[in-house]
Amino acid sequence: MKKNLLITTLLATILFTSNLSAKEEEKTSKFETTFELKSISDNITHVEAKKENIIFKEHNNSVTFLLFFGHNCKPCLKEIPEVNKLVEKKYDDLNLLAIDIHGYNKEDLTDFKKEKEINYPLLTREENKKFINFIKAKTGWRGSLPFMVVFNKKGEPKLAHKGALNFKKFETIYKAVRK
Repeated sequence: MKKNLLITTLLATILFTSNLSAKEEEKTSKFETTFELKSISDNITHVEAKKENIIFKEHNNSVTFLLFFGHNCKPCLKEIPEVNKLVEKKYDDLNLLAIDIHGYNKEDLTDFKKEKEINYPLLTREENKKFINFIKAKTGWRGSLPFMVVFNKKGEPKLAHKGALNFKKFETIYKAVRK
């Protein structure tokens, strides 16, 4: 697991900083570099994107898990209880944001959160499109789900991962990145 984590960490850093073509670099530089991510409970996370890191201002000095999921994606649904377990650990320096890519509106996503007993913040695609497009451009992500980007306490990308994870893997990643 540590070897795979190291390889994925290196890939995340390379993808995020230097693996863009000149044309892609030009496109990403035209993106906004500040974002307001709005959750379905109307909480706002202010984000400042720089060339090599992303600062989640309300969660400064926290490890941030940025999850992209689909409300009707089977691996994503399987992952929900695993993410809930991680949140239940109540780590003081863990920030978790999950964005529904399949397009539920705020009301539908609120109902989905209640139905699935989700204990972490959810965000809609519609209200956060610019940020999603920014992440796609910076990582080369093509939309496969689930997809996760993990940032250390300095906002540096440390892991980009496609596919569902179980609780133990989430916790291992968190503990490795928080060091």
